[in-house]
Order: sequence, then structure tokens, then C-alpha cells
Amino acid sequence: MTTPMLPGSERVRVVVEKIDEVTGAGRVGDSFEIDGTALTLPDGGTFCPYALAAVLPVVTMRQSPLPADSWLIRKPWICGPDARENLIMRVEGFDTDDVDTQEVVS
Repeated sequence: MTTPMLPGSERVRVVVEKIDEVTGAGRVGDSFEIDGTALTLPDGGTFCPYALAAVLPVVTMRQSPLPADSWLIRKPWICGPDARENLIMRVEGFDTDDVDTQEVVS
């Protein structure tokens, strides 16, 4: 029996959900999207470059097909690099029609 796979998401959004102690440029609600290889910030938005560097390898994983039981599907949170700050980011994948890609395909 093979594990069902979820399709990769060409479009991925990363949102800062939590910060315990602000030590840098990151703020709760900061976000960016990657569509293919293009990175977009909301108008006037900023994103901590260190948090960006920590999450980019995971974004590329989310763009590839994943097993339905993948940790990235079940627990889509990634920590920033500063343990004292405890910045938590949520990684969401979307298809081209703005629908969350949580539907399992065989």
C-alpha cells in the first residue's frame, strides 16, 4: 500500500503567528508569498531576513508533492533562528485558484 500524496503548491504563504520577545524586525502578522520563484511582500510590508532564511528551505519542500502524513502538512509551523525571540511562522500552500491544498490525491 502506498501513502497518498498531496500535490505541491506552486504558491506558498508564510505568516508570522507568534513572537515572545521582539528583538529584530519581525512582527506578528508579517507575511510574504512565493509564487513559483517570485517572492512578494504586502504593500509596505517587511520581513525579517533571518526568519526568511530559516523558512525558505521549507517553502521549497511545500512546493513539492508531499505524503499526506508529512509533518509539514500536520504541523505547518517553523521557528525563526533566535531562540530568545521565539518567532513562529505558519507555512500555507495554495493552488492557483486560492484554495488551500489539503485535499488528498492518490
